Amino acid sequence: MKTTRRHRAANWLPLLSPLLITGLAGHATAAGPAYPLPRAKPESVGMSTARLEAMGEFFRAETARDAAAGYAILVARDGKLIYSTAVGMQDRERAIPMSLDTRFRIFSMTKPVTSVAVLMLYEDGKLQLDDPVSRYLPAFAQSRVIVGVDEAGKPRTEPAKRPVTVRQLLTHTSGLGYGPGYDATSPLAAQWGAFNLYGPQSADEKIRQLAALPLYFEPGTDWRYSYATDVLGHLVEVVSGMPFAEFLQKRLFDPLGMTRTGFFVAPADAGRVATVYRRNAAGKLEPLKGPFAEPPTAPPPFISGGGGLLSTAGDYLRFAQMLANKGRFEGRRYLSPVTVELMTSQQVPDAAMGKAYGDTWRGLGFGLGVSPVIDFRHVPQANRNGDYTWPGVMDTNWMASPSTGIVAVVLAQVARGADGQANRTYQDMHNQVYQAIDSTDR
Repeated sequence: MKTTRRHRAANWLPLLSPLLITGLAGHATAAGPAYPLPRAKPESVGMSTARLEAMGEFFRAETARDAAAGYAILVARDGKLIYSTAVGMQDRERAIPMSLDTRFRIFSMTKPVTSVAVLMLYEDGKLQLDDPVSRYLPAFAQSRVIVGVDEAGKPRTEPAKRPVTVRQLLTHTSGLGYGPGYDATSPLAAQWGAFNLYGPQSADEKIRQLAALPLYFEPGTDWRYSYATDVLGHLVEVVSGMPFAEFLQKRLFDPLGMTRTGFFVAPADAGRVATVYRRNAAGKLEPLKGPFAEPPTAPPPFISGGGGLLSTAGDYLRFAQMLANKGRFEGRRYLSPVTVELMTSQQVPDAAMGKAYGDTWRGLGFGLGVSPVIDFRHVPQANRNGDYTWPGVMDTNWMASPSTGIVAVVLAQVARGADGQANRTYQDMHNQVYQAIDSTDR
């Protein structure tokens, strides 16, 4: 899962001891919990305080070398918060320090959230994973698949032999494509690249337009990262009978205490949104221009289940810890442990991720909205089999490790730029968290 596939003063209460968690400042607000999880000394859960502090120094050095303007970092083990810090700047040009209340555009870290929403409806009995999507979104009843090109090089298509299913959307095996930057060679590149998810049309019309585009392969026969989770967000809206954002608010964000997560921020919180940077041709960071230059302070034209959320490190840690707890958090159950096991288990051919992203990644699989490690010997960072995650393209990262009990979130805000250098925080997060383990006895 490479990065091309592919909020101001901290809100946590000051620590009683700097040995517990480093780098916290400020005060709590009535809007949410003082800490995302109960605190503990690292040594009490088999972690090293000194090595966690070295992790903070590592990312501080990363800001110095211009890898990112700043980072928000949280590490938990066994459901206890053991390390937290914010380093660098949220906005260099305005001299705003990074904090644990900084809001980040988390992009594809939205996908696991949307996938959990779908699985809630599955547990509610509102849908089955192998249902044809066309049962709920009729436009998918007419899916066509590319079978070649004509003499002019234009795609030739024929009706799909099998329907796209809910499971295939969750696993990116539906045959759908993605927008600009994800396809440079296929005869379908122009059509998928021209599709505008954020145009003025209604959500229903956008989904109809998307469903009319040719599939890259027969549903269920291959793996391709795609707009599938955006379709799932709309599916949640149709099946639940309530707006997608409202469903997330009622079923996940409010009960989980994710008070700083949503598809836009209140105008009063615009100053807490991290500036998105890119690297110029010289490798130096500069603010990204265009649609992500300003914080979104109103609902977007399309509520993107694939990449639309803004969140904080603390909010996302609570969501990730719920999954790590097998679907339970603070006495409330969100998913059955059986469903979480299904979600985080390998669902695609073992060679799928390596085929998509290169041999370096052949140790990764894909479940229902997250990517589990299926062979830790064949991934380029520290991992254990069964670890799972799915990061965001603007350098937002998290991980959950069932075998070690570790959950971590490391957020930055950097787009791949003109120098072509990929963000490496995904690898660094795993390596730095794992080097801080003092004991693997469980």
